[in-house]
This record gives sequence, C-alpha cells and structure tokens, in this order.
Amino acid sequence: MKKQNLITFFLLLFIQSCGSESSDDVITEPIEYQFQLSAKLENMCGYQKNFTQFEVLLQDEDWQLIEKYPANVDGQVSFTVAKEKINYTIVANTQQGEQDEGLDITSYHQVSTSTPASYIAQFDSLLDNSNCECLTQDVELQHRGFSTINTVSASFSYESWQRINDQKTYFTDAEVCRVVGDEWAMQSIAVRGLDTGDNAIGVASLLTDFISNEDGIWQSAAVEVADIVALPQNHVAFDMRQVFANGEHFYAEVNDASELPVFISHPYVSESQYYSMAGNVFESLSTIFGDSIFSSHHQIKSSLYDEAFGVTPESKQPNIDNASFSELGSDGSYDYSALSGYPFVEITFAYEADMAESDTLMPVTWTMYGPIEGMLPFSVEQSGVENIINSDTRIQTTDIKIIKSSMSNRYDDYIRYYQGNDDSYFSDDLHYFHLQLLM
Repeated sequence: MKKQNLITFFLLLFIQSCGSESSDDVITEPIEYQFQLSAKLENMCGYQKNFTQFEVLLQDEDWQLIEKYPANVDGQVSFTVAKEKINYTIVANTQQGEQDEGLDITSYHQVSTSTPASYIAQFDSLLDNSNCECLTQDVELQHRGFSTINTVSASFSYESWQRINDQKTYFTDAEVCRVVGDEWAMQSIAVRGLDTGDNAIGVASLLTDFISNEDGIWQSAAVEVADIVALPQNHVAFDMRQVFANGEHFYAEVNDASELPVFISHPYVSESQYYSMAGNVFESLSTIFGDSIFSSHHQIKSSLYDEAFGVTPESKQPNIDNASFSELGSDGSYDYSALSGYPFVEITFAYEADMAESDTLMPVTWTMYGPIEGMLPFSVEQSGVENIINSDTRIQTTDIKIIKSSMSNRYDDYIRYYQGNDDSYFSDDLHYFHLQLLM
C-alpha cells in the first residue's frame, strides 16, 4: 500500500473510533425539581403575616411517606425532588373562635412541583389586628322615592336597617376597616324595590370616605341608578353579586322574578365581574348513618351580566349512593367515576379526635384534592398523625364535592387551582355535585 493511502486509512480508523462512543458511556445529570409552599395568616383588615405552625409531608403516589419538612421562620417549605409530580400533605395547627386548638390537614394528589403553592391558615388566637383601624357608625342613605323596599345590600357589615321614610333608609352600627395609613376600601349600599308608580327600581351609593356629620352619622346619597334588565324565561333561583375595587357589591337573591335591577353604569363597570351561583337539592335523608344532603351547584363568573344569568345546576339526580356512601370503601378507596365528565373530587372529613393524655376532644379536618377515583391519604398510616386519626376516630361530618370546570379538562389545571393558584378562567364556569353526611 502506498504511503499516502496508508495515512488516509489510519485517519479514517481514528475518526470512526471517535464517533462510535457508546451511549452507555455518556453521563447524564439527574433532573431535579424544586417545590415551594408559603403559608399566611390574614387579619380582619386583610393584612397577611407569615404562619409557621405547620409541616409538609412529602409522599409518593400511594401516599407513602418519603420525608417531613417543617416550616421555616418565614412560613415557607422548600425542597428538591427527583420527580416532576408529587403527593404532599400540609399538617397545620388551627383554632377557631372559642374552640380548642386542632389540626387542619390538607392533601394534594400528583401536583406539579414547578407550581408554587400557598396556604391560608386560620388561627384566631394568633391574629394580630393592631395595625387595623376600624370605624363603627350609623349610616343615613338618601335616595329617590320608594313605595316598597324589597331588598337592601351592603359591602360592609351592619347590625340592622330600617326605612325612615320613602326617601331615607337607615343602617345601624355599620363597620369599615383598613390597614392604618392605607386608603379606605370602596364600600357600597344598594336598595331595590318599587317606586311610587309601582315600577321596579334600584339605586346605590358608592362610599369612599367616612366623615361623620355633627350628629355623628355618615350620610350618603344613592346617585347610582340601576337598569331594569329582563331575566331569561324559566330561569332558576340564583344569587348574584358584582366584584370590583377589591370588594363584593350589589348582592341580590333572584327567585321567580322576570326582571332585575342591575347596576351597569357606575364608574367601575368596566372592571366589574358578575358572579352568580345556583343550587338544586335532590334529596335530604335521615338514615342509620346520619343526616345527608345531596345537591348540585353551578357558578358563573363573567364580565357580562347576562351571561351570569345562565346558571343551570344539574336537574337530574345521578346514580350516587347518598344514603350509605358506598363509593367510599372501608379500605380507604373511593370511586366516583360513574359521573362522566367530572374528573376531580374534594373530600373532607371532620373528626373529634380523642386525646387520651389530656382527656379532651381535638377538632380535626382532613381534606383531599385528587382524581375522580383512588385512595384516600389516611388509607396509609401517616407518621405524626397516626395517634390522632385512626380507625377508631369518630367522623362528625363527611363532605364530598365532585367537580367539573367547563373551561378545562386538564387535571393539572384542577389541582393547580385548588392549591391556591387562582387562575381566573378555571372557575368561570364550574359545576359540582355536593354530598354531605352529618353523623
């Protein structure tokens, strides 16, 4: 072989050997996913502070415990895992009103670790309202003449209302609050009824300041006038309210009326969302297992008021056992897959846990968010909870919601929303069946 050909031959061998490295020899770095959760405690004027009295249980898809993570001083839990989807459970201390301290336990099935999660705690004895400024005062509302007042509504709390005359309505002990130094939140009062000619009317006042007159009364004039809007024929009974300026306004209960005064020309109408909710009770039963209620519900959120009129809860009762709740298995399984098109459940149990060492009953709630069928998290003994919740623990209330969003059929959207990530579109059109059993 000539020298030039020999050199070419060895060069080809070298190139081939360099390009023939086995894929088994390539070292791949493992993928890591970061999960983050933050918890807050909110006071009476909406101010939030970090909440630390909780821990997170990291679990596999069968609810077996992998690791426990306590909250840090900032009310956060953060950890790295090798899987993109996880199960986890929040075990938080809770306390309401005059009740003893208890536990609020919340479990989530197959959550994306890339989605930050949040938790709002309830612990009344830890609330700090020192940065809140609250005013309590009577309100005198002046308005056009009414022959009949059918309903009133206000965005603030008050003790009672009375009609002074056809052009004045009086509210006692109205209360408004704000964070010290902040502006007062927009408040509203709405009055609906009949004018002196027995025509349907509605008027409202938007309150932005709360300066008392010399008699120590807030005075306001109802200058906003409602449009009288026709309702769809054969509509169901429903509740509706408007949301704008970070508050809820103009609440109305609609029964068999053919028209409704709707406030659609006030200064905030361009940012208003109309929320409506309707329900239909199928059955109320008293059985050996307790008292049960089985109902359907539909909610709509829309920037168009007439779309909000279209709430239609399911009228046909599905084949679900609302007497003995047999879809809940004794082994901790559950199966509501007979409801086609409803991919998600929220299942809550309220317990009275017998604390033998202190001879007291601890209030405990345990809620799971997950797919339409599967295993409940307490089907597996959970470290740290097994001495509180076990097969002998008395269940006071069973509460089940079987959920369908018309805006999405993706499980990730459902679990993301119920983790506290309020994607506004998801709940714009939401149906659910509701089963409650009181033992």
